[in-house]
Amino acid sequence: MKNILITFLFKEGAGPVFTLEMAKGLASNGCNVYVVLSNKISNRSSWEKESTFKKVHFIETGTRQTAIQATIRFFLVEQFRIRKQYKSIHFDYVISTFYHPWASTLLNCFNGKKIVICHDPIHHTGVKLTERLMTTLYIKKADDIIVLTKSFIPIVEQRFKFSLHNIHYMPHGRMTEYAKQAESHFSNIEQVTNKNIKFLFFGRIEKYKGLHVLANAYKQLVTIYNKIELIVAGSGDFNEYVNDFKNLPNTKIINSYIPDEQIQSFFDKPNTILVLPYLDASQSGVIPIALEYGVPIIASNTGGLKEQLNDGKIGFFCSPNDEQSLKEQMQYLIEHPDVIKDEKDKIKSYLQQLNWDVITKPLLSI
Repeated sequence: MKNILITFLFKEGAGPVFTLEMAKGLASNGCNVYVVLSNKISNRSSWEKESTFKKVHFIETGTRQTAIQATIRFFLVEQFRIRKQYKSIHFDYVISTFYHPWASTLLNCFNGKKIVICHDPIHHTGVKLTERLMTTLYIKKADDIIVLTKSFIPIVEQRFKFSLHNIHYMPHGRMTEYAKQAESHFSNIEQVTNKNIKFLFFGRIEKYKGLHVLANAYKQLVTIYNKIELIVAGSGDFNEYVNDFKNLPNTKIINSYIPDEQIQSFFDKPNTILVLPYLDASQSGVIPIALEYGVPIIASNTGGLKEQLNDGKIGFFCSPNDEQSLKEQMQYLIEHPDVIKDEKDKIKSYLQQLNWDVITKPLLSI
């Protein structure tokens, strides 16, 4: 029976659910799972209720107002307390699921093979130099790397100088915490016409996500189909895109953080289509959420997005940074709404391959 410790120090977004799902998958494979988390993690109650873990340890990570104090305390006091508390336990693996400024130091507090999940081996457009340097150092300090798409194995090998023996593939698993009644969503389809398709962009507003492209593609469509809808929902700086979306009909902009309990209200609507017009990408944490709700997806054919969608067997793909290509895929779904039901059937079947007990089992042979 393997002892595994998992660390995650951010508070919000898809990371808390990803980490919880992975931890549960490892526990279901008979592992003793220990976890170290931020005390302000958004799904804390779910961690506290889960009885399959050996120990869940929360540490103070501060708020925006107290981040400096919390950082000083971690490096001068808390890390040494953690080292002392866990020094008698040998872990087979110590897994960091996401980068955090403290992540490398926290990994070194434990005895065991250090494994980092590398979500973004290629930095996204707009990432600042400081973050590029820190994430590169974080990845290089690991003993082994887990990538979420096979296409990134040679990139990690070349860029970070890891042996292929130390790079492991694990697909991005299901996000069942977002849709625990998921079975009902696959029948959630009303009579579809080209007047009630709802296009959804969901996630943090970032430069690489192609909102300019989406606005221009939608602008062409609303001159033809006057009752389609577009919702853009997510936190981040939207100022760069205000003029793009200004005066676009049937458009709703929700520029704020969407808490987990509100996610269903965006994805659990009939005839919703998720649109990911990314300029570049590794993989997307929004895709697994959409899959749980049986939501068809239009995505740029970049990075690992096609692989994430069953190697392109599901989903519809456009060329990155190409508004005409995106417009054509959106128009196809408007003109052929019957394919929504077909996509839901494909998604339902594919999800069975992404259960966490299945995808984490091969990791136990590292």
